[in-house]
Amino acid sequence: MKSMHQIWIVFILTVAVLLPGASPGVAQMGSDHDAAEEQMLTGERGASGRPRSEDPDAAEPEPLEELSYATRLDRTAVWVGDQFHYIIVVDHDPIIEFVLENLSQETVNMDPFRVVDVGWTETQLKNGHTRLFVDMVLSSFLVGEEEAQIPQLTLFYFRRGGATIIADEAAAESLTVEGPTVSLRSSLPPEATDLRDSVTVTSWPSGRRFLSGIGWLALGMLVLGAGWESYGVLSKRHGRQGPDPRKMMAEIQDRWSQYVPMDFANRDTLLDFYGRTYQDLKEYLGYVVDAPTEGLTSDDMQEELVSSAAASDVVEKTTRVLKTCEDARYGSNGKGSTEEDGRNLAQDVRDIFQATKG
Repeated sequence: MKSMHQIWIVFILTVAVLLPGASPGVAQMGSDHDAAEEQMLTGERGASGRPRSEDPDAAEPEPLEELSYATRLDRTAVWVGDQFHYIIVVDHDPIIEFVLENLSQETVNMDPFRVVDVGWTETQLKNGHTRLFVDMVLSSFLVGEEEAQIPQLTLFYFRRGGATIIADEAAAESLTVEGPTVSLRSSLPPEATDLRDSVTVTSWPSGRRFLSGIGWLALGMLVLGAGWESYGVLSKRHGRQGPDPRKMMAEIQDRWSQYVPMDFANRDTLLDFYGRTYQDLKEYLGYVVDAPTEGLTSDDMQEELVSSAAASDVVEKTTRVLKTCEDARYGSNGKGSTEEDGRNLAQDVRDIFQATKG
């Protein structure tokens, strides 16, 4: 009887010790999870996080950065043809406004990746900043590579302040976002030398060798017939091929010359001339460097010309012309919109055409 009482006392003491310790741990784990989730969505730690220090001498929180960005991938590795999301998250001060109207599938160049879709949204954070989400759906068709880096993307923005209410009245600035690296997967084995397994070749019996002769004769007739048809097609086309780069460059020069205004005093006419010059000059230089240049900025074009061993005078004038056109296109606060600046820009373009004429 006495041993039974001792067993019950030990059981009750064990339950009393174990039960109070389980609940606080679970509550603390749930609290930490809610705090981390709230911090990711709003940019600051909520009341559910760990208690803040009550010490009045504690250090003040660090000031927020005016502009910062981060990149994310929904996949760290992709197979050939797979689509994946490339997300750019930009936290910025409310006085900064990004120019996003020209951010679309047609204008964004992420070669060697294919752009499937582009979207963006903006969210206000509790700390007073604005968070911009740029979501791009990309696909990869690269083979023979273990990894590839996503190309950099340039986002243009301007600062609102005072009486400035529209983009045309603000100075244009840019944020260059460096792309992350994504791993590429392939079904081929490592260091594969051939796509097929080795096959042992055996000779046919001598009685069947005539079949081989018939096959070779048919192949020869097929080659002769294909050659004759190709000759006929080429004769009808009279040797026509793709567009001659020299002719295309000459056509671009003539087209641009038609849009050079006689009077540079009209601001609307001058801005329209800047826009046409920006497009025509980049298309013209694409034939000079033999590379696509539609999505390049003035800085990118400068690097492309330097790598192509272009003359320093051409590089300098090209950078100046494209920079002036970009400032006028995204809002330059009147810079480069005078009659004299317009005439100087037109003369620089003529010098570029003259110096790069083949």
